[in-house]
Amino acid sequence: VLFEDCSNQWSLSRPMLPLILISEQIYGDLKAQIIASQPPERQPHLAACLDKLMQEVNRNIEPKNRDKFTQNLTLCRHEYRSKA
Repeated sequence: VLFEDCSNQWSLSRPMLPLILISEQIYGDLKAQIIASQPPERQPHLAACLDKLMQEVNRNIEPKNRDKFTQNLTLCRHEYRSKA
């Protein structure tokens, strides 16, 4: 969702929040792996973008909260790709 052109980003983002909430430990591990997979000079920027992903997102799957997560994901993706 972050690194590729994706025309259906909204539908891909919808299951992501529940999966993150089910196991935040696994999410943290996966986030670290994703960051480590990038070139060293890009890692700090990606880490900063991913840290913003859960800002103002509560630990529930109510529609308004899911919309905020989707919005954050879109902003994160745009911010990361704009500095590529």
